[in-house]
Order: sequence, then C-alpha cells, then structure tokens
Amino acid sequence: MAITSRRDVLRYSAAGVVTAATAAVGVQGVTSADSAAAPQSAAADPRDFDETYKSKKIKGKHNAGGKHELQINNRKLALTSINTLFFPEDGSAPHVGIGYISAVNHYDPVEIDETANRDGLKKLAKKIVDILGDAELSDEAAQEHRH
Repeated sequence: MAITSRRDVLRYSAAGVVTAATAAVGVQGVTSADSAAAPQSAAADPRDFDETYKSKKIKGKHNAGGKHELQINNRKLALTSINTLFFPEDGSAPHVGIGYISAVNHYDPVEIDETANRDGLKKLAKKIVDILGDAELSDEAAQEHRH
C-alpha cells in the first residue's frame, strides 16, 4: 500500500480545483455563446410570407439547405428539389438550376434562390393555388417523395 503524504493530498486537491474551475468557465462560455446565437438562427428569412391569394391562405418558409416549407390553407405541401434546365421567360440564356416540384406541379418546376428567383417560393404557392382552383390539398400532399 502506498503512503500518501499531506503534501501530495494538497497538491492533487489544488490541481482538481483548477481543473474544475477551468471546466466551469468553459461550459459557461459555450452556454452563453449558444444562447447568443439562438436568436440569430431563429430570425425569419425576409422571403418568408403569410398572406391570402385568391381566397386561399398561402404560407412559405425558407429553410437552410433548401428544405423550404409551403402550406396552402394550413395544409402542408411536400416539396422536392431537383436539378433541372430552365429556359427563362425573359429570353436570357438557358441555365441549370434547382427547381422545386410537388404532387401538384410535378412537371413544371419553379426555381427558388436568393437572387433573381428570390420570390420563387411565393410564385410556386400562387401557381399551386391557380392549379387547385376551388379544390383543396389532400392529406397525401404532405408526403415527401424522392427523385
């Protein structure tokens, strides 16, 4: 059995106190950094909308990574992003971009980005309302699918 001196006990106790204090300060720094960052990530995208179009409530939310959300009369419409070739209506050169389709506009993708097509999600919502007319989305419209 090893003999522990009073000096060793004090030395190891002091080291333990310093380690615990350092950990507490580190945790406090990480916690305050997370809480400071939280309001920024919760900020709404300026392209988000919640309005009425042709007597239907349309709501769109832009999320990071292209996982945008769209609701028509409080019913979710699943969106799928695909790479596709676009032929702009303004006569500019065709280009490849990310198009969003749903069960309703499956063969007519709408481009959504942060520049020239920043209103693409709203354009898509209005296109869906135009296609639906008096009909409503079914529960199946919220089911995601892959391409």
